[in-house]
Amino acid sequence: MPEETIDQKLREMAEHRGFKLVKSRKRKPGTGDFGKFGLTQADGKPLLGMGEHGLTASADDIEAYLRNGSVSTWKASAESASARTVPAEKPKGDVSTSDDTEGPSVIRHRARYARARDADVRRAAPESRKAQPANEPKPSAKRVSRTSTGRRSAPPEAKVHARLTVKPAPVPAPQLHVRAAKPADAAALAKLLTQLPHVEIGELGIARNLEAVRKAKGGVVVAELGGLVGCCTWVLIPTIQHGLIGRITMILVDEDHRRRGIAKALFETVYAAFGKAGCTRVEAMSDIEIRNAHGFFRALRFEQTSYRFARILAGDS
Repeated sequence: MPEETIDQKLREMAEHRGFKLVKSRKRKPGTGDFGKFGLTQADGKPLLGMGEHGLTASADDIEAYLRNGSVSTWKASAESASARTVPAEKPKGDVSTSDDTEGPSVIRHRARYARARDADVRRAAPESRKAQPANEPKPSAKRVSRTSTGRRSAPPEAKVHARLTVKPAPVPAPQLHVRAAKPADAAALAKLLTQLPHVEIGELGIARNLEAVRKAKGGVVVAELGGLVGCCTWVLIPTIQHGLIGRITMILVDEDHRRRGIAKALFETVYAAFGKAGCTRVEAMSDIEIRNAHGFFRALRFEQTSYRFARILAGDS
């Protein structure tokens, strides 16, 4: 077989197993390592025929190693190569063979990967034990393998475990936001006000009253926490005994969101509006049937200064 054909065949066999063929650069017979070859791993680490003064392996040595020394992992290959003796050079004229194939492919299906790996390690075990110290631990069967392209890859079970341990990003908790009420809040306010005793009002009625409060220079503020959860209404009242006072006509927080500081946040917003208007006194109206609200006002340093009387004018004779 021509020399170029031999070189090409050995190069393809080496690349098929993830190795690199190195050929002597000497062009004059009888000088240096003329006609010799060597094998390295994909990362350039010497594997076979790489001497200190040049290449030492013949074409037959390379072909015999590639055909008979296929080991599944690069680590087992390196260990078996260190203990392997260079085979005797074959007689000239026996370079070519009638079989031009390179043997079965080392590329295996994933389902047969583990069985083929264990079989290769058992075949390489007799030689590797000779060069391995007695107290050195045996290599793990789950060692990271090197593919035919030279890249390291983790076992399939490790990749599956990595996918299962990925946790989704936490959803941020909603933040409390207090703002002035808008006509679009009428539906949510109507639903919230159903928690008040003796109050029956629909969305249209609340929309009309919001406009009336605005014209009377009063105000309505709402609290949002993922949705509308509270409201507070107020009005300015001029008096001759106290001057301009600010009266809180309603404070209501949804029963599922109470004791979270929402009412206090509503009050602080209303206090700021009273101070801007020039009020020196604040009054709060509380339904006599909601006794837990009375304790809330006292906790905010409100004092009970009077009784509130009311009557219905509509239909009165």
